[in-house]
Amino acid sequence: MIICSCGNEPEAPENKKENPVTVQFFETYDIDDIKEEWLDAFKWTAETSPQSTDSEKEWAEQFTVKGLRSVVINGYEHAIALVKTEDIPAVDSMLAIPEVAKRFPKDLRFMWSKYEQEDPATPFKGCFLYAVRIPANQKAPVDSHDILESIPADSDQNQLVDLHITMTENGARKLEKFTRKNENKAIAVILEGKVVSCPLIREPIKYQMNISSFTMEQAGEISDRINAGRYETTKK
Repeated sequence: MIICSCGNEPEAPENKKENPVTVQFFETYDIDDIKEEWLDAFKWTAETSPQSTDSEKEWAEQFTVKGLRSVVINGYEHAIALVKTEDIPAVDSMLAIPEVAKRFPKDLRFMWSKYEQEDPATPFKGCFLYAVRIPANQKAPVDSHDILESIPADSDQNQLVDLHITMTENGARKLEKFTRKNENKAIAVILEGKVVSCPLIREPIKYQMNISSFTMEQAGEISDRINAGRYETTKK
């Protein structure tokens, strides 16, 4: 049976379609929080000869200098270290060795910056290493489902742009709670397993926030991925 509409019926209710989460906000460890563990990892990787396990064999094959200390540059705000791009696999291998990994908190996950960084003080490009706190349930306190809109915005810095984010009503409540807890601390903004920003939270944030600083191409990519991970509103 076919029923024809005369156009006077009430609109069908809206239904939210849940897209995959694309962006997540997590707490971080500062270098001072894990300084003792980091120095222990330096010492162990410098003094211990690789054995025959898979991870240590990979380390031996990839690594030609002595220990973590040889390839990480410390002293960066909010990041644990800067590492040359070509040395990232070796650092990953060393940090994955059980004797090294067990030194760090169980909820710590090392993550790399998504985009290569170029420090004027160094003659190379590399990525920042961050220590991100992942809760036992793996769920981020704030994610892309909490974002209403994300658009690139002008920045005060030459040739760079910010990312302007507007939260949903529920997202605003979650963001305020999260940023209040992390006031005067850095948080990690994660896009598909990589850190795109690690801003310092100076005061609680609610409805809107700016994340800086990106090239126009980077800001466009991040904005597109955030918007792809929002709730879609559809008609039944």
